Amino acid sequence: MPIERGKDWGVDAPPGLVDVIATTDAEVRTVVEESWAAGTEVPSIALLGGDLWRALGSPVGGLQRIRSRDAKMVPIDAAQVRLDDRSCVAVAHVFCMKSWWYGPITAVMNSEWRDTWRVAPKAHPNDGRFDLLEGDLPIRERWLARSRLRTGDHLPHSGIRSERVTHLERTFERPFRIRIDGVDEGRHRSIAVRVVPDAFNVIF
Repeated sequence: MPIERGKDWGVDAPPGLVDVIATTDAEVRTVVEESWAAGTEVPSIALLGGDLWRALGSPVGGLQRIRSRDAKMVPIDAAQVRLDDRSCVAVAHVFCMKSWWYGPITAVMNSEWRDTWRVAPKAHPNDGRFDLLEGDLPIRERWLARSRLRTGDHLPHSGIRSERVTHLERTFERPFRIRIDGVDEGRHRSIAVRVVPDAFNVIF
């Protein structure tokens, strides 16, 4: 069940529960995709890096923490993604664009972070929704917004539409480049994204 305002999130991690260790969002995504494709439950994932890890506060201690009494286990949402006629998974974020420097950009965020950029300051990886940001800023405003991304101060912005969604569909006049969890998926004419709440558990 997605997190509720004012309530604790997650539980103490049971000892010895770690099945898989992941240091990037792409590695987490692979585990989820393979499990869904096989029709099996996603194993518990020890998270040691990536943008989901940053959304959890960038906990220090590595495997020593994971194996200690300080370890926590929390449920994480994921997304079923369809690119034209191909299906895949997203766990941290999806970006659709022609270029970082011109043309419209669509960002679908489950984590507030993309590397050192705090793209969606209000995003939470287990609230049952994704933060959607869309804009097509002139180059000067784009530079200014980019300079504020590290702190999240690019929002609010009159040229950036922001809302919280459980699904979305977009069709582009020309193919857009799609990046999912930091991986370049090539250019596509259409994309559909749907939230899957409580898709898997991570230990941190």
